Amino acid sequence: MHPRHFPIFVEAARTYDCHILVRRTGSASIGWMGRDGYSGKRADMKAKTAKLDLGRYRLAGLVCSPLLQPLAFPADRLGDARSYWAKSEHLITLPPAGFPDDRQFPCNSPYILQTDRNHRHYGCVAWVECGLLVPRYVHGDYDLYAILPAAGKLEDQLPRVTVRRTGSTMNPAGLPLADKLRFETSDSVSPLSMEVASFLNVRIAGSMPSLPGALLVNHGEQVNLGAEGCTFEPVLAVMAHPRNGQIARILSDYNEHQAFYAGE
Repeated sequence: MHPRHFPIFVEAARTYDCHILVRRTGSASIGWMGRDGYSGKRADMKAKTAKLDLGRYRLAGLVCSPLLQPLAFPADRLGDARSYWAKSEHLITLPPAGFPDDRQFPCNSPYILQTDRNHRHYGCVAWVECGLLVPRYVHGDYDLYAILPAAGKLEDQLPRVTVRRTGSTMNPAGLPLADKLRFETSDSVSPLSMEVASFLNVRIAGSMPSLPGALLVNHGEQVNLGAEGCTFEPVLAVMAHPRNGQIARILSDYNEHQAFYAGE
């Protein structure tokens, strides 16, 4: 997590009396955060961020085409990168000779691909919103794993609320608390999630030079994906109240996840 953003997550956890579990964000993506001309990855962009720079090309941490820059992805992840690229390429314009970074560029799609071989971001995707915005290269954002109310026992405090449809689901079937999560639809997100995400984005915007580049929480929680989302992967848990003198801790595996949910 960017050092300027950690206190904002702590403030959000305290304000909404909740624990915010954040998935691991690549250090390369964090390095682009806060720079003018760059923006967090939106929910509609499924393509993966590059893992490696290549010579004079600065690619790591930016959404990158595995077709133009296949060596920017480890060999064991290239197939996955190509699969996710295929899910988003209909949203991306490919100009024949690239595009300038310092002015708006005519475009009929929300994203555009840098095809200028002499550009340091050759092969990277920029957000242009159909030519309305000066291009902003897309980097990885903060992926939330879960947002859990802190007061009392977690299994008793999970919200039963009217939900809004956002294209996500709220049914973490792999968690022991699953039978306590009763939402009205399978593609919904709770008001708590929306409030926390909005709070984080507004506060982060105040610490960054460019409002369009400051939207860094753009997805629902990972556990929204049902059994697929319950990976019990390493996450950073930012807590509403200190536990054992800590305001945040890493949950590394299944056992640490379960101990945390049990209030240990």
